[in-house]
Amino acid sequence: MKKAMYQIFEIAHLTFSDAIRNRISYGVFVFLIIIITTSIALASVTMGRTELMILDLGLGAISILGNLMAIVITIQTLQQEKENRTLYVLITRLDGRWKYLLGKFCGLAAVLGLQIIAMCALLALSILPFGDIYWLSFIQASIATVIEIWLVIAIAMLFAQSSSLFLAILFTVSVDITGRFTSVIQQFGEQASSTALRGLTETMFYILPNLEAVNLRNGAGYIESFPAAQFANVIMYGASEIAFLLFIGMIIFERRNLS
Repeated sequence: MKKAMYQIFEIAHLTFSDAIRNRISYGVFVFLIIIITTSIALASVTMGRTELMILDLGLGAISILGNLMAIVITIQTLQQEKENRTLYVLITRLDGRWKYLLGKFCGLAAVLGLQIIAMCALLALSILPFGDIYWLSFIQASIATVIEIWLVIAIAMLFAQSSSLFLAILFTVSVDITGRFTSVIQQFGEQASSTALRGLTETMFYILPNLEAVNLRNGAGYIESFPAAQFANVIMYGASEIAFLLFIGMIIFERRNLS
């Protein structure tokens, strides 16, 4: 058990070190600063509660940019290690391939989680000069956004095993976008007259990860706090969906021919 934990930690540490030096991370972070600066400029000439407008624009930007970072960095990292043959060296030193994927996820989750927290802290500092909001709901929404990004990492790791970088990004982005409309898909299926179509939409609803289930941005700052049960459901759903996606990815990776 100690050996397995050590091997996973080593993979996570290597992944963390490589990802933290990725230029995409710093480029997007600078871009986020520009977006927040722009939102402050726009909000300063509008009527109403400026701090809430900055909050809405900022949280939306963090989610979009965080998703893009998670997709690109995750797929790029796994694809580059395969092309550089580093993947094969690492796997030969592990007792099981699943440790590689789990270590990769932990390393990427740590890097992107810290970046999302830093972005949310920057957003909070941008809000303070303009007024006060309900900070507890903001913190809850920030934690939910971190869970959302971790879920996207798990999705990207599943498709990163594709032989093509383009296909890996295409499939991940498709699932990411579709996963935000699973409820709409289910409602559409319930209204459909075709039994086959109803069955298809119902299947899609249960198979696709529901990214809106971990979205608390809409009420952040407006209400004092989200109910404990709702916040717990976000954490439980995110954790269970991540575990499921990683499990499927490990099965595929264990049986895949890497030669």
